[in-house]
Parts: sequence; structure tokens; C-alpha cells
Amino acid sequence: MMQPNNPPVAITGLCWFMLRRLPPLVEAFAREIDGVRASEDIEYIHRMRVASRRLRAALPLFSSCFSQKQYNRWMVVITGITRALGEARDADVQIAFLQKYQKKQVTAWQKHHGGNGPEPPAAPAIRYLLMDLRKRRSRYQQQIISELDALDKSRIIPGMREAFSLLSAGHRRIPRQELAYGIPSLAAYRIETRLATLLSYEPWVSSPDAVAEHHATRIAAKKLRYTMEIYAPVYRLGLAKPHARVKKIQDILGDLHDCDVWIDQITRLLLRERSHFRSDNREKRPGTGTLASLKVFLQDRENERIILHRRFRHYWESLLRIGIWDELRTTLVHRRRNRFIPLDNPDAAEIRSAVNEFTAPAPEYDSHVRLVTNLSLMLFDGMQPLHGLDSRARLLLECTGMLHDVGWSGGRKKHHIRGADAILAAETLPFDIGERVILALAVFSHRGRRSPEDYPLYSLLSPEQCKIALQLSAILRAAEGFDHQHLGPVREIQCVTGKTTVVCTIAVTGEAAAEPEPAGKRADLFFRAFGRDLVVQ
Repeated sequence: MMQPNNPPVAITGLCWFMLRRLPPLVEAFAREIDGVRASEDIEYIHRMRVASRRLRAALPLFSSCFSQKQYNRWMVVITGITRALGEARDADVQIAFLQKYQKKQVTAWQKHHGGNGPEPPAAPAIRYLLMDLRKRRSRYQQQIISELDALDKSRIIPGMREAFSLLSAGHRRIPRQELAYGIPSLAAYRIETRLATLLSYEPWVSSPDAVAEHHATRIAAKKLRYTMEIYAPVYRLGLAKPHARVKKIQDILGDLHDCDVWIDQITRLLLRERSHFRSDNREKRPGTGTLASLKVFLQDRENERIILHRRFRHYWESLLRIGIWDELRTTLVHRRRNRFIPLDNPDAAEIRSAVNEFTAPAPEYDSHVRLVTNLSLMLFDGMQPLHGLDSRARLLLECTGMLHDVGWSGGRKKHHIRGADAILAAETLPFDIGERVILALAVFSHRGRRSPEDYPLYSLLSPEQCKIALQLSAILRAAEGFDHQHLGPVREIQCVTGKTTVVCTIAVTGEAAAEPEPAGKRADLFFRAFGRDLVVQ
């Protein structure tokens, strides 16, 4: 008797997306191994280093598709490879620069002084630096070979290929709705977070001496660029334009950083030599002529840094003038490819069912969650003349009430942050990116002194959506304050709206004298949202 065929294994939209993005990165990494071992062409090192960086940037985004043990092992080994390749690549870049610089200096010198006569002033410095770099590069190659041996022994590459194969085996259906509901909000969150980090260094752009901040800006640009590469298929035109702009920022700052490395390296060398007798280990140390040449080279690098910083500042200002960052944010919300846009518009009953199913794994908080939800709706209805929000906003508030404690599974501390992140990633919640962000903002700011503006995706909302997010967050935060101890004494709220206040009269059961106080303490957000003081009696 023939056995029936097994049905295709269902995978999440995130893992389906991972299977299109991660395997090519692994193969790009693996292709360079033999060339790096042979060390006959520095481009093998360069390509493998870039591939390892991209792989290390992508893996954390898809960690939920693998076991924690798999993920941890992969990250440890790949991080070790990236570090070893980085040292060797940096040496290769410096050697290549010095060789090109040497040739350029000789050509210019001969043009002005003829074929005979003294050598260029920086020539002794170049010879000394090249000799030192080549010795170090030889040591770095030994470290690379050791890391590659560890990579082979760990069988990380075959293990990753096997994991990809197991996830994709027998799977045929494209999880269309899961892609449309889960991936866009995650992509927007991660890109916007990287962008916010990059823009946080803007105050230092015009400062010529902010060496550490410029280096951090370069790292932030690199991380933003890699994140955009991973999520490029989500968007029309693949984020090509902002990607090119960020790459240019990274390139300019890379040249700037190279100057900083030379300046720091030579400055330390000169300071060290000042404290030594000239007779000590003379054959291993630069002579007085070389030291003078190093000062010439140092001055050249300092002058070049001034030019590069001016170029960086002008380019950054040009990006601000054309509004490239606002354009990127618009793309994250409105310029997705059709595959990543929801097909249908579920009704209220379907939405409530999906929310209840999503919160089902945490029944121990059910009574508190339902009470806060009901209190939120009472506040909403009682304040209807003030806010004028429609039935869709009321449904969103109801959903935020049901979802506000979904982060409790990891403990009370930071549960509001985990809850907001879970809402963004949930593939079963039938909300497109705008409403999903509103839900996440309300959950994020329902406790403590958090505000919706503190969440990375707040900047993606339209002014009208920002107003809704602020008002729903204020209502949920006030309602949660009435039951902050999870005792459930407040059963009913009646609101009267005045010109300067919203007076809420509560009906309680049992000892509840201390319960309303937190709602009053949370009234700062309420005032910003409605322009009224919240008064509880």
C-alpha cells in the first residue's frame, strides 16, 4: 500500500525570506577560502572580509529560524574569521596605499628635479613603514590560516547548508500574507534604527577634530548599508538610491579613517623614539633621517585629512538639502513591492480572533489584560467629544489593551519593549505597517515614563497617525494605571470633559484607595495628547 505524501512543511515568512537572503551570503563567503589560504591576491582577503561582515550582519536578523546552539556557534566562528581577516586586510590596504603613494611621489619629484639628485623627502619613511607592514602581514597570514583551520574543523559551512536544506525541503507555498504582515515592519524597524544611529552623529559632522565620532559615523553607515542590502527585495528599486548615498558616506569616511590611522601610528612612533637613546638597537629603529621623513609624511596625512573632512561635510550637507533621509522613510512605508503588501482587509471579528490567538499562550494575565482593555474603552467612549476618533481607532485601542502585556513571558523588566518588538514581528496579526506601528508605540509607552516619540518607528508615521498613536498611548497608559497592581478593584469609569480637565469618576470594589494614584502620575502623556489634565476622583 502506498503511503500518502507528506504535506509541505509550513515555515514562517521570516524564514522563507531568510532562505532567499542568507544562502547566497554563505556561498560568497565560502568561495574565497582557497584563495585566502593561498594568499596570492589581496582581493581574496577583501572579498571574504566583506562577505563575512555581511554574513555577520544578516545572521542576527534571522536567528529565530535556527536553534540557539546553532546560532551561537556560527556567530563565534564567523566573528573570529572577520577579526583575523580585518587585520590582514587593513595591512594590505596600507601596503597598497604606500606603494601607490611612493610611485606618485617619485614621479612628481622627477618631473620637477630631473632624474638625478636626492630622493623625495618622504621616501625613507615609506621604506621603513613598508618593511614594518610586510612583517606584520606575514604574522596575520598565520592567524588567518589558524582561523580557517578552525572553520574547517567546526564544519560551520556544511552545517549552515544542511540547516537551509532542512527548512526548504518539501516547501512549495510562498507565505504571502506572512511576508506582507511580518517582514515590512521588521525591515522598517531595523533600517530606521540604523538610520537613527547614523543621524545621531550629525552634531559632529562639522567638527574637524571629532576623530572618534567620525569613525563611529563610518561604522554606523556600514551597518545601515548592510541592513538595507538584506531588505532591499522588500522595496521597489531595491533601495538603490539611498544605498548608493550611504556607501559614498562610508567611502569618504573610510579614507578619512585611513588618514587618522596613519596620523595616530606615526605620532605614537615619533613620541616613542623621543624617549630612547639613539644608540639602542639602532639597526631595528628609524634613524634621524627616517624620523625627519616620517614628520614630512605625517604633515602630508594631516593636510589630506583636512581636505577629506571638508569633502565629507559638504556631501552630508548636500544629502540634507535633497531630503534623502525623509525619502528613505517614505520608501519604508509606501514603496514596497506587491508581495509585501497585504492582499485583504480583515473585518473586526477576524482581527479580534487573531489578537486573541496571539495572546493565548499567556493566560495567567488574562483578567488584568481584559480589565485594562475594558477601562481603556470606557475612557475612549467617555472622551469621544474631545478626541473625535472613529471606530477603527477604537478597535486599535481594544487590540493594544489585549496586547499590552505580551512581553511578560520574559519577565516584568522591559516587558513593554519586548511586547512592542513582538507586535512588529508577528506574522499572524492582520495589521499593515502603519497600524502595526501604532499598536507597538502604545504597548511600548504603557508604563514608566516612556513616550511614543522614544520608539524608532514614530518618525515613519504621518502627522495624523502620530496624533492617533499619542492619544491611544495616553488612554492605555492611564487605564493600565488604574490596575497597576493587578488587583482589579476599578470596575467602571465615567468621564466629564471640561476646558482644562478631564474628570474621571471611578467605581471600585474592595480596598482601592491606592489604585488611582498611578493613573494620575501617568497624566503627563495624557496632557500632551489631549491638552487637558487628568483628574481622578
